[in-house]
Amino acid sequence: MKRFGAGLLVAALSCVMAAGAARAEEEYPTRPIRLVVGFPPGGPTDVIGRVIGQNLSKQLGKAVVIENTGGAGGVIAATNVAKAAPDGYTLLVSVESSQTRAKALYPKVAYDQVESFTFLRKIAKQRSLVLVNPDLKIASVPELIAFAKSNPGTLNFGGTLATTSHIGGTVFNKLNDTRMTFVSYAGGNQPMTDLMTGTLQVGFFTEATVAELVKAGKLRPLAVVANERSPAFPELPTMEEAGARPMDVSPWFGIVGPAGMPAAVTTRLLSAIDAMLANPDFTAQIAFLGAEPIRNSTPQSFRAEVGNEIEYWTEWAKDNKPQ
Repeated sequence: MKRFGAGLLVAALSCVMAAGAARAEEEYPTRPIRLVVGFPPGGPTDVIGRVIGQNLSKQLGKAVVIENTGGAGGVIAATNVAKAAPDGYTLLVSVESSQTRAKALYPKVAYDQVESFTFLRKIAKQRSLVLVNPDLKIASVPELIAFAKSNPGTLNFGGTLATTSHIGGTVFNKLNDTRMTFVSYAGGNQPMTDLMTGTLQVGFFTEATVAELVKAGKLRPLAVVANERSPAFPELPTMEEAGARPMDVSPWFGIVGPAGMPAAVTTRLLSAIDAMLANPDFTAQIAFLGAEPIRNSTPQSFRAEVGNEIEYWTEWAKDNKPQ
């Protein structure tokens, strides 16, 4: 009888604990969620991160607070999120610079790009433009290539290390046998300002960050750095249409959390993300930023795609990582 009674007690306690855990998971979230952005305010990741945060907040019924932690192409932010409690209250706007290229550029990075995270969904991708300072007597991509070849090392392009603004110029150099010089910035709007003033002559920036500057005539776009034209700038050719080698450096944005997040919490987040992606208002908001939703991403495909990209960027970094 005593053994029987002890067994009943253990079973009862187990049921109570399970019920309590289930209730806590069902109630998630019960407090604000931090959505960490690895770049300063004003840059493309910050802009689209805020749109994601606002829309996730509507779906979850709790505030989603943007936390900007700039530095090392998003690596500092990713490190902090990887070390955070895996309770669903700290999430990261995942980008290629910190998720697929970090280890190649910074061998001592303090997280594993795959194993340190719980992958949720890729959310959106954004088109980029190649632009020049309006005072530069270059009006087309072939003219840019010709000038860069005739004046190796003279043209400067700038941006944040390992982001699209950096990748774009290095890939352009490789594909077109040019030698433009990269100038590194911590992030934010300074590279666009320097492109307007002539400190930089060339830029590879997302539509969201330069659209108004282009419309105001402060920057001159030459082409869309993608395989398709942009609805926002339908007159602009793709790189291939402009006479250069085909080139697509469309940055993607996703959501990850620390490794080990509870299944019920990830399920709740995935449900909220899916509702957000299905909302026409969200699609319209990111379209205004030159982005489009990624609708078929799963935790499994997201994780696999990150793993598959690492080898490519490891090779890329051999010629492009900081000395």
